[in-house]
Amino acid sequence: MTSLYDDGWRQGTIFDADLPLAAVVVGLSGDPEPASNSHPRWVVASQDCDLDGADVAEAEPCIEVRPIYSQTPPTDWGIRSQRLLLTEHDYVVSARPRLHISPAVLTTLARRGAARRQIEADRRRAFARWLGLRYDRPAVPPHLVPLARAISDEVARRSHRSTAARVRDVLMQFDDEADPVRFSMFAILDAESDEEEVRVWLAEVSTAIPNDLGIADRIEAATADGIAYSVIETSYSADVTQVTWRRGQTGPEGAT
Repeated sequence: MTSLYDDGWRQGTIFDADLPLAAVVVGLSGDPEPASNSHPRWVVASQDCDLDGADVAEAEPCIEVRPIYSQTPPTDWGIRSQRLLLTEHDYVVSARPRLHISPAVLTTLARRGAARRQIEADRRRAFARWLGLRYDRPAVPPHLVPLARAISDEVARRSHRSTAARVRDVLMQFDDEADPVRFSMFAILDAESDEEEVRVWLAEVSTAIPNDLGIADRIEAATADGIAYSVIETSYSADVTQVTWRRGQTGPEGAT
């Protein structure tokens, strides 16, 4: 048997092909009905072990692929956000429909010369981690949403500074057993040389948060290699797409 893995397919392989991006919606009749649009660019989301076990001629739709977008890419990696950067310009969106196709489809596309590329190893690891976090993602507790929103807004407000451009993600943690609540912030960087400058930037963010919402406890800036996996697992993204409220409400009620 020749597997998709043998044929060069990996989790994170980007390929070009016009495939249907399908979903089910409620139509004008009030009944559920299919909705489908063609989408031109995709990334393989199935794990490498699944690709290694998939025969290139298999006809069953057992491989997950996700649509790739490039307009208005996020400014951070998005390891805990709704959007994750795969390259400098290509990203995936957790809430968008995904597609399951057969290994034979990928084999046919490759045989016909469809463009495909492998993303960098660190982005592949981030993609795998993001997929896991999106399936089991904690929501910000409702009583902490005002604080999370304030931090997110302040990070966004300062995102156009030259220092902020060197920050790939800002993560938040909360200790709500303290009174007032304590919060910590962790910046993930590309270069160790930026650590001290970014710590100062984060400290400026923290001092802008009203004390009645929370008090800064810990401020850290490090490269991805220097941030513990436990921090990523237990943190929330300082991304305003994480903190939401229901339409018609004047205040936040929860997070998605």
